[in-house]
Amino acid sequence: MEPVFRNLKSEELDKPAEFLASIIRASLDRNLRPVFLFTGLMGAGKTTFTSRLVKKISPNANVNSPTYTLYNEYPIPQNEEKFYHFDLHRLKSSRDLEDLGFDEIWGKTGISIIEWWQVAREDLEILPLKIEAEFRFVSEEEREITFKSSDIFSIPDLGELWKESERLLL
Repeated sequence: MEPVFRNLKSEELDKPAEFLASIIRASLDRNLRPVFLFTGLMGAGKTTFTSRLVKKISPNANVNSPTYTLYNEYPIPQNEEKFYHFDLHRLKSSRDLEDLGFDEIWGKTGISIIEWWQVAREDLEILPLKIEAEFRFVSEEEREITFKSSDIFSIPDLGELWKESERLLL
């Protein structure tokens, strides 16, 4: 099951952001550490959506692109956890990851959101809770976001939440 949010304008990102925010809240309640893998062309809206998503849980967060810093952290209120927002676009190979220590964060602490994640495919495939989001251009002003996860259904409560959220799209 892949929820698809179609023909989204920038001001309409709240619905898909709330969809993922509900998964994040439920994950935190269960002491789980989901990893979100964002795919899409440059300018497709990955960072814009990340900002909207993070602000659903951390309204005062100042979310910006980590293109040059590789990752940014945003606190989660009333929680010791953080959002970790990664942009791996500048990395050329998986060897570039070896000394960065990101594998000590992904799936082990906080909530990870990773743009341009493909360079880390081998490190990420073993993680127990991954959710992919694919961002596509529909037009200059509109985007489509498709979410998918084969892992979500291995956790019954989250699988049910996923199915329930999908029904809201119909």
